[in-house]
Amino acid sequence: MPFSTSRRSLIMAGAALTAGPARVWAQERYPAKPITLVIPFPPGASTDLVGRPLAQRMSEALGVPVVVENRAGAGGMLGSEYVARQKPDGYTLEIALNATHGLISLFNRNVSYDPFRDFSYVVLAASAPTAFMAHPSVPASNVAELLDYARRSQDNLQVGSSGVGSHHHLGVALLRQRTGLPFVHVPFRGGGEAMTALIGGHVPLAFGTLSTALEAARGKQVKILGLMDAERATVAPGVPTIGETLEGYSAPSVLIGVLGPARMPEPVVARLNATINEALSNEAVRTRLMELGVQPVGGTPDAFRDRFRADMDRFRGIMETAGIQPE
Repeated sequence: MPFSTSRRSLIMAGAALTAGPARVWAQERYPAKPITLVIPFPPGASTDLVGRPLAQRMSEALGVPVVVENRAGAGGMLGSEYVARQKPDGYTLEIALNATHGLISLFNRNVSYDPFRDFSYVVLAASAPTAFMAHPSVPASNVAELLDYARRSQDNLQVGSSGVGSHHHLGVALLRQRTGLPFVHVPFRGGGEAMTALIGGHVPLAFGTLSTALEAARGKQVKILGLMDAERATVAPGVPTIGETLEGYSAPSVLIGVLGPARMPEPVVARLNATINEALSNEAVRTRLMELGVQPVGGTPDAFRDRFRADMDRFRGIMETAGIQPE
């Protein structure tokens, strides 16, 4: 019997019915294996403070292990490059900053990824103020005293940072621009290394996240001189901003979010977004983050992308005004 058009249509229709539920089932089964959460900085940075509690809550909610993997180097660029090259199936994610996906592209001509085109934005998890710190041996307890000391000093004061293209790098550049003093930028392979160098007295000054600075200050290992941000932090209202002493000095807060490779399926992004938002609304998680000096945020993927893009525009304006050139 000839293979009729009607029989062919029925078979094609049956195949479509079979494939449709299969696709839905595949989506419903996500995740079906462990998820890797890449942190593009060494252990101890603010990305760790946010990423590890989130990974634990995600694992509990999704029913699979969420494995944290630190891939440090080049101010977060190496880890971001790695994630951009992975399969967009939701099994490789990144804890990203508005520096790794904005600022570093302005500082560094060799960034191999586009911070927006090459990534799927999932959720803005938290914000973290940036602290300007001094070793206890530095004869200054605030920004005004430090600037007076720097003017009298015979040496160019070194300032540690988490790397080229980081918020901390911008902080040093702004400090030089607003004061006219020859502060020397000393980049490290992440905030943890910069903090270790500061505590050990290898550099007299450093920028770092307020979360790590508060812990070190409690142990009298460092002195917090001020915040790089435009406003005081709700988690540490007694710490003044640098701009309160040095007019015109401010920059966007460090923003910490979760993203993955470009073209992740929308249902996967939606599942991850809902899971992380739920984790951020958990009272224990919120309390823990606040104790560490980090403010939980949350929201939609579009709001996350828009916030990073707006900050990149602000970074560009600051750099152009300060005459900062890419390296």
